Amino acid sequence: MIIHPLFPEPVYVSTVGRALTKKELKTVNEYKKETHKNDGNISSNDNYVLENKTLKNLKEDLHTKVMDYFDKVICTSNSSIPHITQSWINYTETNQFHHRHSHVNSYVSGVFYIDAQKEVDSIVFYRPGEAQKTIILNVTRYNQFNSPSWRCSVQTGDVVLFPSFLYHGVDKKKGPHTRISLSFNVFFKGTIGDRRFLTELVL
Repeated sequence: MIIHPLFPEPVYVSTVGRALTKKELKTVNEYKKETHKNDGNISSNDNYVLENKTLKNLKEDLHTKVMDYFDKVICTSNSSIPHITQSWINYTETNQFHHRHSHVNSYVSGVFYIDAQKEVDSIVFYRPGEAQKTIILNVTRYNQFNSPSWRCSVQTGDVVLFPSFLYHGVDKKKGPHTRISLSFNVFFKGTIGDRRFLTELVL
């Protein structure tokens, strides 16, 4: 007997491979002075933080991971280049959370963890279409086929990339430290689709 895991949704996990510099960390802390409330935590008012000159190297590091994702997952022949559009910083204190959501007007989304502890921090992904299920059975043993959600532990330096339509969120924060994450969206520049099939789009 063979069970094929057909059409899985890719969740790419890597690391930038370096610690942030003192200047980069100072910038992250400065952004915390100007924030707004989300449904569960707070985010920077600036939603183009990676355009800050101090974070130029970090943006390049994250772009390298985006390119690796496209090379290994998307595998397209289109002459298009993915680029980071919006980016913002989330601050989550003890007992705070980040509501379940997806990202529209984006192709791939990512999270870079500036401060996270593997023992208590994670990101939760939700199976597409789970909310529309009309039949629910009691499950005795969860696996990748029957789980309505999947939790990925994260730690400082991790980078997680995933399709923007994939719903995700953060459960109530445990531990005394402030969880700090930088979220970003990715879209294209160039040409996508195929002129022969009337799907060409020049961006």
